[in-house]
Amino acid sequence: MEVGGKIKRKSWKILVLTLCLFLCTAWLLDGTEVISCKAEEAGDPLDPGDTEVSEEEAEPKWEGDRIYCAAFGDSIAKGYAGKGQEDLRSYTQLLADQVTAEVRIPVECEKFAKNGRDSSQLNAEILSTEEAIAALERADIITLTIGANDLMQEFKKAAQEVLGTERRFLSVYDAFDALQEGVEGNPLLLMKILDVLNNWDYEVFEEQWLLAMETIAEHRKDTAQFVVTNLYNPVSRFELPESMNGIVEDIILNMNQIMYDHAKEYDYRIVDLFDSKICEHTQEDGLHPDQEGQKLIAKLAAEKIDTGIFKGEPEKIIREEPRPKKAERRRYSVWTVLGPLPWIGLAVAAGTGVMVFVWFLRRKNRKPFVPKKEQK
Repeated sequence: MEVGGKIKRKSWKILVLTLCLFLCTAWLLDGTEVISCKAEEAGDPLDPGDTEVSEEEAEPKWEGDRIYCAAFGDSIAKGYAGKGQEDLRSYTQLLADQVTAEVRIPVECEKFAKNGRDSSQLNAEILSTEEAIAALERADIITLTIGANDLMQEFKKAAQEVLGTERRFLSVYDAFDALQEGVEGNPLLLMKILDVLNNWDYEVFEEQWLLAMETIAEHRKDTAQFVVTNLYNPVSRFELPESMNGIVEDIILNMNQIMYDHAKEYDYRIVDLFDSKICEHTQEDGLHPDQEGQKLIAKLAAEKIDTGIFKGEPEKIIREEPRPKKAERRRYSVWTVLGPLPWIGLAVAAGTGVMVFVWFLRRKNRKPFVPKKEQK
């Protein structure tokens, strides 16, 4: 009996101990679940497992590991820095750097830009190549700068026609110098210069522009952003007659007008350089932008790029530049071209001649002086 009683008391103690251990374990587990819920409700930033991610945020912001940029154009897009000097960092490279810094995605930029190229050479020598087509097909950003050399080539042709020479001018400076020498010898030659420039036919430039747009539109992606820079007036700083400067500015305005006319049709945005301060940041030649000028173009171009697309943000509204008014063909006369000074000089000379002639006649008709004594 005593042995049996001890066994019962020992069993009872084991049972009580087991029950206590079970209750303690249940209490501890219940407490852990409560702490976990509080952390989830508070959004504890130290516990990434507690943060819920929406389906929209879970999707990748940009497919691929980089953004592709294709740059086309002339010496401005290339970053020309004068003979014997290394090229500048062009605005296309600076734009790529800026996009990379903003969206934290590398931008790979391919340049298809050459010195001296006009719109016809853009189509024949650049956009016709397999490399350029391949770059267009993968590009997320496309830039284009062309047209300045069209103007320069036309000016050189005008100089040849006006001066009646077959001499091939190596640069626009040679043409300017030749024209200035010709005008100094014959001021009325300026009228002929203005007439030739004033009647320039824009159809050739527009045809080449549309051909380039068709090629780009055929090969670009639907999501690619396309920006073009319009023309500024680089000759405004040259010592040209005011009337000639006015004609050159009219030509630039009408070339820019062609770009604006087709912007919606081919879905590109225009970077306005005409009304910018780019002419204050040119090299010694007065034509090509210096490094500050390239930075200015890059800044203006960046305003036309929607970087939110690369960050998964909604599309933003890009401000459109106001379309310039088409410049009407000017009418010039000898008075408006040469100004009043030649006429004033001519009037003074004519008046002096008349006075001399009248004095001569009076002197001729005057009776000879006879002393009084002789008169008697």
